[in-house]
Parts: sequence; structure tokens; C-alpha cells
Amino acid sequence: MKSAVAAFLRSYLASKKIHWDETLVIDIPKQKSFGDFSVNLALLLSKKVGQNPRTLAEEIKAYILNQDKKGIFEKVEVAGPGFINITLSVKKLQETVLEILKKDKKYGHSNLGNKTRILLEFVSANPTGPLHVGHGRWAVIGDDIARLLSAVGYKVHKEFYINDAGRQVEMLKESVHAILEGRDIPAGGYKGVYVKEIADLLSSKQDPKKLKARAIKHILTQQKHTLAALGVKFNFWFSEKSLHHKKTIQKTAKELVDKGVTYAKEGALWFRSTDFGDDKDRVLVRGSGEPTYFLGDITYHLNKYKRGYPHLIDVWGTDHHGYVKRLKSSMVALGYPEGSLEIIIGQLVSLYRRGEQVRMSKRTGEMITLKEVIEEIGVDATRYYFAMNDVHTHLDFDLEKAKEKSMENPVYYLQYAHARLSSILREAKKRGSKIKSKKDIFILDGADDRDLMKMLLDYPDELAVAASLRQPHRLLNFAKDLATYFHSYYHKNRVISDDKTLSSARLVLVSATRIVIRNILDLLGISAPDKM
Repeated sequence: MKSAVAAFLRSYLASKKIHWDETLVIDIPKQKSFGDFSVNLALLLSKKVGQNPRTLAEEIKAYILNQDKKGIFEKVEVAGPGFINITLSVKKLQETVLEILKKDKKYGHSNLGNKTRILLEFVSANPTGPLHVGHGRWAVIGDDIARLLSAVGYKVHKEFYINDAGRQVEMLKESVHAILEGRDIPAGGYKGVYVKEIADLLSSKQDPKKLKARAIKHILTQQKHTLAALGVKFNFWFSEKSLHHKKTIQKTAKELVDKGVTYAKEGALWFRSTDFGDDKDRVLVRGSGEPTYFLGDITYHLNKYKRGYPHLIDVWGTDHHGYVKRLKSSMVALGYPEGSLEIIIGQLVSLYRRGEQVRMSKRTGEMITLKEVIEEIGVDATRYYFAMNDVHTHLDFDLEKAKEKSMENPVYYLQYAHARLSSILREAKKRGSKIKSKKDIFILDGADDRDLMKMLLDYPDELAVAASLRQPHRLLNFAKDLATYFHSYYHKNRVISDDKTLSSARLVLVSATRIVIRNILDLLGISAPDKM
């Protein structure tokens, strides 16, 4: 609905031939007496046009009321020094309920992205061991962001970058080989139970090269199974090794040299990253002729652009924070627009059990894996808890609380709201109460009805904001607020009564509320049970 308000404001600016590049700020007032939306355009515009802000606000108000041919607004008022407070008409809210029933699973979706192609890379764990809970959080956040962006009209593809060419996989091979030959695992090697499990599957007589490939394949298969269990699927699995086979890395180095953004020093090739805001220049090729991991990263991201993606999003762990500036600088140096590479740094996860931090698995005596968490608390709770906070903040969550079937457990609370809505509709059918006509919604004009309808109307805006800010947790917060308000509404307003028309109207509203909560849960990969 904010977009509709913005359209009126842009129309006003166009009518006055006023060029306006800034974002139109449309707030939702905390006090109901200030309406549904508050606009400060007159205050911002007054200096530009040399007019008193309150006089300007009155002019904008008159324009909006004159152009509102469909009766979207009940009132438009000027407050204070020049704020414009806008209240929606009950008719508009009632029509929104009918729109929800009509659009059903598509309600809230938009074409904001205009089918712009985005390549979203996330998880990209080394194929040297099981996925841990940090990987799980980044998997859920990345998958949720892809779902949000797709819902608002972007063409999103998801990619997992397989780090199969570095020293880590060499150490994995050496670790497995050592176990097979009965030797001690070398310093810096991998000592987990899973390494012995791999060794048990392989033969000591195998070619070491095949040994490495089979070990990687085994771990990658396990990672894929874990991600699939979490409901996370990728469009592409991109091998780092492929960049070396095709000598693509050397071609990237030449491109950077040709751009004039490198220099030679002490036999090494350096990137002038300080020219692009980095704190120091970075080595691309060592004196030995060996390319750095950084050059490999540049090559990989250059490959993404060349595959036809104008916008790239990476979700990285907090340990990669120092790489952000240098990688973004390299893309700008190669001629790609600043801002076209977006990097989201995900913070870590700490697990607790009844208030005590849990570090080790009871089964293996090692770090708890993502697979174990999913098996213990289920997919729904795992996805909810990993997405419930801003990805930029550290996440603490209690495994026991996540399993509780109580209103203190947020995922249970939200799913219970959907189950209650479904139960009301079933009970109505059982008692012979039904929706006589969807248009019965037009008799609902009480304050409680209006507030619930307004929340339903807010969903498309909330979805658009969550997508644009890459913040799935905003949508979960909105769903929780909607569920809370519905529980309150249900206690104060009888849905099924002797008044058939009133019952019909409230059943229409219940149906619309159920659709919105279900849509949010579906969108974020969480089930919406009809019974609990």
C-alpha cells in the first residue's frame, strides 16, 4: 500500500514539474490517531521550492483528495509543521480481504524486481567435513533471501561454491591416507570420526588422486543430503578446480594487468586495491608463480558476471569479514558497477540446553553438526530459529525450548495460529455456518476488524521491505505480530454466532488471515499445519 501512496506523491511532483531523486519516506505512525501513514514530503520539499511547509502540505493534501477517485483514503490531514497523515478507508481494507482470497498463494507477490537476474551464493563449505550449525544458519538465511527476492519478481539462482582445489582438501586426503596405512594423522590434518568412516569405505591400495576425489565426493554427498533435509536446494554446484583446469585464473590476472590496476614487486604481482578504498594492496600471484586464494575469488566472481548476472549476492561467515573490501574493489577495477556485488556477513550460532551452552555432540564427542540439530528439533524449528534474528547479530538458541510444544516456543506459537484458524473454519463447517457471500466482508467496520484488515493489507509492503533489506527475520516478526493480534481478536469477537451474515463476514476475514500466515510460513520453508 505504501507504493500506492508513493504513486500519489510522485504524481503530485510530476504535476508541478518538480524533479525529485530522493526516496519518498512513508512511515507508519505509532499512534493510531495519526492515521495509517505519515508523509514528510512537504517538510523536505519546502526548501527546494521556497514555500512554507504547512502551506505546501495543504496543497499536497488537496491534490491527493482530488485524485483519489476510487475512495482509497478516508481522510488526509495536515499536522504540526507540515506532516501529512493519511487514513485508509474501510472500503479499501475490505476490498483487500477479497483480493487476498482471490490471489491466495500469490498474495503479497509483486514484480518489484522486474525479472532482474541475481546469482546468490551461500554455504560454500569446504568439502572436508560435515556441515556445522553456522553453515546451517547461512543456509537458511541464503535460501530465505532467495525465496523473498523471487516472490518480489527477481530471477534468482542459488549456487554452492565447492572449495575443492585448496590445501584443505590435500590435508583431507593425507588424513584419510594416514588412517588407511595405520599412521598418525599429520599436523593440521582432520581427526574427526567422519574421517575414519571415509577411510573404512576406501582401500589403502587406491591411487592417492582417486582417494582425494572419492573422499571429497563422499563428504559432498553428505552435505547435499543435510541441506536437502533442511529444504535447501541449489541450482548450481560450482567447482573451484574447474577454474584451474581451464587456466581461467591466469586469464583473470591478465585482465587486471591490462586494466592497469596491478604492479610487480619482489617477483610477485600485486593489485592496487588501495586505489579503490582498501587499507592495503593485495598479492595476486606469489613470487613462486602460485596464484593466491584472492585471485581465485576474483576469477570466480568474474565468471559469475560473465554468465549474465548483473547482480551478485554472497552470504559469508564472519571469518571472511576481512575479504569484503578487497573483493568488491577488484570487481570495480574490472569495470563492474559499485554495489553490483553484495556481501552479507553472517554471525555465529551458539547452542544451549536448559541455559547451559552445548559445544559437543553426545554421539561423537565432537562439535555438534547441522544434521544432528535437524534430527533433534526438526526442520521447522531449525529453519525458524536460524532465521529469527538479523543475520548480522550473534544467535543463541536453546535446543530444549525449540522442541517445546508451548506458546513460549515462537515457531510453535506461529504454527498454532495457523492451526487455530484452520480449526475455526472446520468447526464452522461442522456447525453449518458458512460463507454465504465473500462480499459479506463489507459489513465489518468495527475497530478490531479494521485493525486486523490493516495488518493483512500491510503484508505486501512487509514482504517487499524484507526482500530489499535481505532480512527474513522481519517477515517472521510480522507473522508473529499478526498471530498475536488474531489471538486477541478471536477472544474479543465471536466468529461463529446466530447472526449468519456476521458469521459469514468474520469467516471471510478468518480465511484471509489464514492465507497470509500460511503464505509467510510457506515462503520461509516452514510447514503450516492444519491441526496441532
